[in-house]
Amino acid sequence: MELTLELNDKRVKADVLFAQPSDFGFAKKWQQNLGDDQNPIRNDSVEFAKLAVAKFEAESEQGTYANSLQDFRDHVSSNPKIEVGGFILLKCAWFPHSEVIGFSHFRRSWCNKIILDYLGTHPFIARPEGDSRHIVHGTGIALLYFIVQIAKQENCSALWGEATSSSATYYQRTFKLDRVDDLIFAPNEKLLGFSERCEKGWATTKEGLPAAEEQLSKIYALEVENPPFVGSKKAMFNPSKRLAFRFMKLPYHTQTEIAKKLELATSDAPGLPQSELIKAVFRRAREKSTISVLWDLVEKSYSEGAQEVNPFKTAQG
Repeated sequence: MELTLELNDKRVKADVLFAQPSDFGFAKKWQQNLGDDQNPIRNDSVEFAKLAVAKFEAESEQGTYANSLQDFRDHVSSNPKIEVGGFILLKCAWFPHSEVIGFSHFRRSWCNKIILDYLGTHPFIARPEGDSRHIVHGTGIALLYFIVQIAKQENCSALWGEATSSSATYYQRTFKLDRVDDLIFAPNEKLLGFSERCEKGWATTKEGLPAAEEQLSKIYALEVENPPFVGSKKAMFNPSKRLAFRFMKLPYHTQTEIAKKLELATSDAPGLPQSELIKAVFRRAREKSTISVLWDLVEKSYSEGAQEVNPFKTAQG
């Protein structure tokens, strides 16, 4: 879905897309963009992005995720009580630091509500550097608008999520809610109102700043003071599930090389079907207490910059 943002007060277009496996290096690229920068808001951007990716990696093998709006419709039609996840990215070709400028991990719950797990924007959009030549507004609005279209499509009764101390005001004013503390709870009518305001604002021209455009401009201005982060930094994900997911994504020849290095499979490992190789590797790694080394070898097989902290080192000493 192509949506409208602002770059240096001029309208530009960006695409909201469902993330593909090849996209998940974006969080590490954001970290590389940031370098040694210690600004707390920019660091929050990267931290929430990493947590969102970790949540997807921990849950995608066991859970149901949609890759399109039609996927959502089909899953819910087949089973009205199903929980369906989504991971979306906001992409563009005009931001110099990264093609991905925003993200959100969310779910449609079994009782037909939208749960926002994580939402965030590129660190240099959430808090631009002092000499930045690329001031971007509307990333949060674009992501929320897309998610609200899913809520409309499925007639979801509400949207909820965990606001940060700085984003509570943003969500209160964006959805026109009476109050937001740590909990964002926007009923269906508030979501529909937000969607209509976005569409009217995008449809107007800049000249004269009619009421709809002025409302949208106020929300854009609010993003500057209150970046639209959603999520909890204390979320815990199963490291074993993450390791299994990362190992399964590797090419088969890389998997067999890792197995040979750790002597984790039989001598005929290259001839094993992939599913059997994976089971053998993890079974032997636990038996031989080499799960920590397996983690390091898997992480080194990815070219995504800095590696994740090994959660098994403490456990195995």
